[in-house]
Amino acid sequence: MDKNAKQIKAAKAKEEEATINRILCWVVGGSVLEFLLMLLNRYWSHYTAAQIDFRVALGTAVKILAVAALACAAGALFWWNNAWKSGKGMYVPGTLCLFMTGVSVSCFAAWGFSGQGLMLMCYVVPAVVILAIIYNLYQREFFLVACQSALSLMGIWLCEKGTGGAYAPVCYAYVVVSTLLLLLAAGLCRKAQGNEGKVDVKGTKYRVFSKDANYGILYAGAVVALLVLVVAAIGITPVILYAVTVTWLLVMAVYYTVKLM
Repeated sequence: MDKNAKQIKAAKAKEEEATINRILCWVVGGSVLEFLLMLLNRYWSHYTAAQIDFRVALGTAVKILAVAALACAAGALFWWNNAWKSGKGMYVPGTLCLFMTGVSVSCFAAWGFSGQGLMLMCYVVPAVVILAIIYNLYQREFFLVACQSALSLMGIWLCEKGTGGAYAPVCYAYVVVSTLLLLLAAGLCRKAQGNEGKVDVKGTKYRVFSKDANYGILYAGAVVALLVLVVAAIGITPVILYAVTVTWLLVMAVYYTVKLM
């Protein structure tokens, strides 16, 4: 009995250490990328007449880096896949793959949408890091709720910036894609609800949510997110929508934190 207890304790400690390492990788990688984005934004959008040549050269460098970083991300993904098969050394290639993907996406955003794209990525990067932390520390249910709220917040920001301008098609496309994602997530919840939190994929059952998951909250989160997106696309005052989304997220954070104890 003592031996089994020690083995369980050792396995739990190992799992906790792995969780901490994953969180550290996300935090460090996200912090470095955010710093680079802010530095790039400084010289991309706020340059003087004497810095025009440098700004032109920077634009060319960003285009080259967008493609180069994507190639590096693919190479790191291949490295991670080999490490995953061997069962060790996955943190370095995994972190490198995610970081280079972030660099590539950021450069493509600057390439395609200039300063607005960079500003968007300055919000996206910390949001993704926070979602990764939630995924590693909280229940999968709260992670889904956080993703629903993140889609809403991003939709509000995009619609506030672009529904009346040249980027209006991008905003409406985002609303449509987000709606589809929310509906797919609701369908996943429906399958898991009838199978004690598990989803059957080709005869194999994968646990998605805990056995005591409150699916009513997950459906309510989808409804709130959908309503916020639709109202944001119509053009209602974004302050109200921000308040509704953040309030819902904070209430859910308290609920799942208490439930975790």
